Amino acid sequence: MDRLRPLVVASAIMLSLVGAGHAADVTGYPSLPLPLPSQEKPLQQIELSSGWYLRGDIGYRFQHIGSSSSGDTTMVPSLDSAKLDNAFLGGLGAGYKAGWFRFDLTGDYGWRGKYNATTPGNTTIAAKIDTFTVMLNGYLDLGTWAGITPYVGAGIGGANLIFSGYENPWAAAPMPSTAVPIHRWNVAWAAMAGLSYNFAPNLLLDVGYRHLEMGDVNGGPNGQLTVKRLTGDEIRVGIRYLID
Repeated sequence: MDRLRPLVVASAIMLSLVGAGHAADVTGYPSLPLPLPSQEKPLQQIELSSGWYLRGDIGYRFQHIGSSSSGDTTMVPSLDSAKLDNAFLGGLGAGYKAGWFRFDLTGDYGWRGKYNATTPGNTTIAAKIDTFTVMLNGYLDLGTWAGITPYVGAGIGGANLIFSGYENPWAAAPMPSTAVPIHRWNVAWAAMAGLSYNFAPNLLLDVGYRHLEMGDVNGGPNGQLTVKRLTGDEIRVGIRYLID
């Protein structure tokens, strides 16, 4: 037993030293937290529009004519004055935007407007004229403020004028009326100005004015009635959809 006492004492001393060293390590030298694994920031997505867009428009056209004349007074009497009623219109188109410049191709139909002309004897001749235009247009956007972009533009293309429903109730037979429509294609041009507003992603509201020159049209018996210089001043509202 005396021989084992030194071994027991030595073991106790060793255990005390280990315990003291562990306590000193915990209290005197706190362990530092391991660094977290690096988290790379995800790459930002840059949304780029393709530049292409679709458009749809409705509007109201204040229509004007220059003059009316008869080519053969045995078929159509001489005319003193004439007017053409205003008309609603609708159109579709597609275009491309590059910076401040835009280009589009549009087609518009103007609903049939009533034509009335009077003779020197104060009789009235009636007819109807409707229109279809195809225009290539260019625009310059003038900057954007609070989502609103003013613009100016011009267009050139063709106008198909359709004269129909000629009626002259006072004419002797056989030419009091003719229902055969007569079509005429003319070179057309336009000048535009307006504002667009980006009210939703990929959607713009377009409010504008357009002056449109459509040329002359013939109608009546054997096309002997000529209506010259049909023009329109239009108030238009449309939607443009930007294609990504």
